[in-house]
Amino acid sequence: MKVSGKIVVLFFAAAVLLFPATAEELCIACHYKQTPNIVKDWEKSKHGKYGVTCSVCHEAKEGEFGLEHHGYKVSPVVSPKKCAECHKYEYETFSKSKHAFAAVNGPLSPWWKAMLEKGLNPLDPETAKQNPPREFVRNVTTPLFPTGGVLKKIGLLDDLNRENQVLGCMECHGSYVYYDGEKLQGWPNLGIGRVNPDGSLGSCSSCHSPHKFSIKEARMPETCGKCHLGPDHPQIEQYLKNTYHGVRYKAESKNWNWEARPWKVGVDFSAPTCSVCHMGGIADASGKVIVPSTHDVGAMLKWETQGPFNFYQSSNPNKVIGFTPDKELAEQNRERMKKICQACHSPRWVDQYFESYEKVLEDYNKTAKYAKSLLDKMYEEGLIDPSNKLDEFPEQMWYYIWHHDGRIWRFGAAMMSPDYAHWEGAVESILDHLARMIDWYETQKKLRGETPKLSTMEENSEVGVAKESVEEKTVRAEKAESSASETANFKAVELTAGSVALLAALAIAGKIRRRS
Repeated sequence: MKVSGKIVVLFFAAAVLLFPATAEELCIACHYKQTPNIVKDWEKSKHGKYGVTCSVCHEAKEGEFGLEHHGYKVSPVVSPKKCAECHKYEYETFSKSKHAFAAVNGPLSPWWKAMLEKGLNPLDPETAKQNPPREFVRNVTTPLFPTGGVLKKIGLLDDLNRENQVLGCMECHGSYVYYDGEKLQGWPNLGIGRVNPDGSLGSCSSCHSPHKFSIKEARMPETCGKCHLGPDHPQIEQYLKNTYHGVRYKAESKNWNWEARPWKVGVDFSAPTCSVCHMGGIADASGKVIVPSTHDVGAMLKWETQGPFNFYQSSNPNKVIGFTPDKELAEQNRERMKKICQACHSPRWVDQYFESYEKVLEDYNKTAKYAKSLLDKMYEEGLIDPSNKLDEFPEQMWYYIWHHDGRIWRFGAAMMSPDYAHWEGAVESILDHLARMIDWYETQKKLRGETPKLSTMEENSEVGVAKESVEEKTVRAEKAESSASETANFKAVELTAGSVALLAALAIAGKIRRRS
């Protein structure tokens, strides 16, 4: 017998009136039909097992942000503050981490600075409502949004939505979520440094998928790899493709006890994942904790190696205001990392590896300081204009040197990934982008009829480029005098390798056209 839809609805309504259901039962009954996978995930989770129901996380209490939803005030944005009601330690350690400030230090950085300069509180949703962050950053040029300079140069900046900022950068770094009176701005978003309506920073769901909240998922390298990949931070490629750690993980991880706490080395797992080295929580075979668990992913790191130059870690991860390199803290972090390494490696092995790593960082810093000094020299000599960022060739080369190749160089060394440290990192930085930067400078100077000077930085400067010796100056002067006498009536412009290649290509093209 076929029953009409109206009868079913009436029957359900009568049942609700006669036997009032709890809020959770109503949520589940509706969402089983609307979003069944969410309910299934929750049922399989520890939350479902121990009775952590929908209202515990989504119900908005007095003074909390919430929207009307079928007679209830609920929030779709579950913030770390809500999670802290049960997971206080995890919340406290996360809140002082680089992850928590990923949006503040990243896509929202220029807006954040501007609001502070106005004397406004950036964490107040009213500030965001009156000064929409998305509109502010849409046309800026920053390391995260590097295309603005070129778009401005060609007149497209105001015509594009630049929505790749939202579905690119902010998907990982986090957006600013606030209610503007009509809609929830900045939503949906699960970025690790999301700014929430309650003023908290972060999203636990970035690593623990909503409604399932799996420890296994958060410990798996691929979870970190959904954001830590690509040309500017290819940690997952380095780990999986080019490290012994990654080889062991791929070969053996199917048999690991992913849910164990603490995680026992050689018993529950047999190779380090991202969480092992950066979050601890591991123990020896007997269960004795080696390094306690933390949600501060910088707690094992001595150096900050994401920027143009390396510097010590800080206890304040907010780079907009308050970040101060702290050598003492940095050394403590290194000792914690060494304890983790020594769970598998001898102290000598660990110490000597870090000694070599420090030398890599030193080499990078010297290279980067030279490149930046050369860029500044071009500004001073009027070869390029600093008013529009990243729209000219040398600026773009400098950007790739530090933001792409230089990070690969440093990260590759840190993660024991040789190909990335050398070929993809150091060689690309120096032989490709720095070499082309130098070539461009030499060409421009010679087209002006001037002699390029690449080694004129002061001794003991930050760049560390040696000054020309007296003997070298004498030899150069003699050669210049001899050359001048031979070409009294002709001013020759010495061509660089790049210029020669260009002229050769043009000549070949000309021959082809004449033959045709």
